Amino acid sequence: MFILKISMNYLKGRKRFFFRSSNILSLAGIIIGVFSLLVVSSVMNGFDSDMRSRIIGSKSEIKIHQKDFSPFRNFKELVDKIAKVEGVRSVAPVCENELMFQNKNYLASSISLGVDYSAHSGINNIFEKIIIGNPDSLALSNNGLIIGLDLSLSLSATVGEYIQVYSAMTTEATPFGLLPRSKKMKVIGIFISGLPEYDRLYSYMSLENGQYFSNYKEAVSHLEVKTYDPKTSYRVSKTLKDHLGEQFLVEDWSQFEANLFNAIKMEKVIIFFVLILMVILASFNMIGNFIKLVYEKKVEIGILKALGASDSQIVKIFMIIGTIIGITGAAAGTFLALILLIAQKTWNFINIPLAGFPLQTLPVELRVIDFILVPLITILICFITTLRPSRATLKIEPIKIIRD
Repeated sequence: MFILKISMNYLKGRKRFFFRSSNILSLAGIIIGVFSLLVVSSVMNGFDSDMRSRIIGSKSEIKIHQKDFSPFRNFKELVDKIAKVEGVRSVAPVCENELMFQNKNYLASSISLGVDYSAHSGINNIFEKIIIGNPDSLALSNNGLIIGLDLSLSLSATVGEYIQVYSAMTTEATPFGLLPRSKKMKVIGIFISGLPEYDRLYSYMSLENGQYFSNYKEAVSHLEVKTYDPKTSYRVSKTLKDHLGEQFLVEDWSQFEANLFNAIKMEKVIIFFVLILMVILASFNMIGNFIKLVYEKKVEIGILKALGASDSQIVKIFMIIGTIIGITGAAAGTFLALILLIAQKTWNFINIPLAGFPLQTLPVELRVIDFILVPLITILICFITTLRPSRATLKIEPIKIIRD
């Protein structure tokens, strides 16, 4: 009990309700470090989740190809087989082509997906993001074309206009010889996915037109799958691979967009370690503060030893001081971070002033693991910090102190 009382006296100094000034500086450094770590980590989580939802919403959760990327000839039977797998919500065939679009003097390339409108509506929400036009399955089948906003600007084309579509990969016989397959198609919808690169590159047509440009007869390039929960897509992709066999390539969104998400994870790890350095720098301040405290209190420490206090009890005094500073700083930093993050999540008062950026406000996602791991690491660093100055008390000789 006397150890805790002495620790509190050393912690407060002459003041009775606050820490001594040197301890306040150490505490402030820890609060700022914890606050920064949690805020930045939560913002990175927000960007990660937002990017994931945009990719899944615009593309798909799982893609299935032949191992050699050859077309699926028996895709209807395969669709029925996949639909029965646990965790699968819907399946849709896709015929992917690299095409060239021309509108008057404007040219643009596009990755065009031939889809069944009804089936693909259950795969992603891209058709819900159409801002101009009101397409349906019939309009798409009648040589309709749905394009992204940036692609429409590149072509200077809007809904209702006809554009010429060419395939450089496949040809057809004409009286003039073999020529690239082409067809005049009508723009029936323009979408904004929230991914500028996607809006500039991708377009949608009917499955029949996709097969025409691919020169596939009753075949498709790949299948796309939606699960009941995007968080289970990796597990479902493993299950599908077991069901379908080694001749199929099954990838979930984290695999076919691996570069993007690995970059986000790497950035988060780097920022985490950079901000941890703030806490470590604050701990260096604590080391200097404790060494100074040991020097100032060496007479009292000598007297305590003379009265029977053991070396381990003296060491515990400084460990308790460091732990209290660590716990207080971690708690205060966590509390302040929670207030700011919850306020941003509720009112979105911090905006992103970048024209054309997909996000207008700072995204935030609170994860329990961050709010457990960061305070624990901080407290551990503060505890380790006390070891070096605490060992300095072992060199204090009570007989010499009393004699002097």
